[in-house]
Amino acid sequence: MKQRGRWRLGALAGVLAALLVAGVVTGGLTPGTITAAVHEAGAFAPLAFVALGAALACALFPGQVTATLGGALFGVAAGIPLVLAAVVVGGACAFGLARLVGGGLVPERWRTWVRERGVGAVLAARLLPGAPANVVNYAAGVSGMRLGTFLAAVALGAVPKTVAYVALGGALHDPLSARGVVAVGLYAATAVAGIVLARRSAPAPV
Repeated sequence: MKQRGRWRLGALAGVLAALLVAGVVTGGLTPGTITAAVHEAGAFAPLAFVALGAALACALFPGQVTATLGGALFGVAAGIPLVLAAVVVGGACAFGLARLVGGGLVPERWRTWVRERGVGAVLAARLLPGAPANVVNYAAGVSGMRLGTFLAAVALGAVPKTVAYVALGGALHDPLSARGVVAVGLYAATAVAGIVLARRSAPAPV
């Protein structure tokens, strides 16, 4: 059962990634076509983005890609709250799914880390470069942590990287602009903060 749960999550993430790559390779998925689709969707586009971003988070899709895309499509001012909404909704869905299915979705080392370190682990996972924050969403669901506490930690921890990646997405047309430089600097500062927090709360498992 445990292996089956992990296999299903991995398979879903693989299918989504394959579809994305196929769209890019065949030329059917380009920045122009994506932007045009967003404009055609009108007021429905933000809701669709949040729903898709949340689903991708549950499938362990890299959040930095979603955040960068949000900045490219909606700009910084609208992209930041939309990406944060997707992060929080995705976290809540993963948390609830783990409660329903059980801890077999997550490796034991991550479940133990979150159970022992609580909010500090959730914050560190959001701030540390390369940390599997979406995996921690599932681990938190079987850690005994309250949903409200978990979501508050997710929202707080996600802000720095979200701002950085959304700003970077908004500056893709000119990555060397002041906005792009600020985005890179903010990401670096976030990484340092994550490392400090992880060392104080306990190193994240590898």
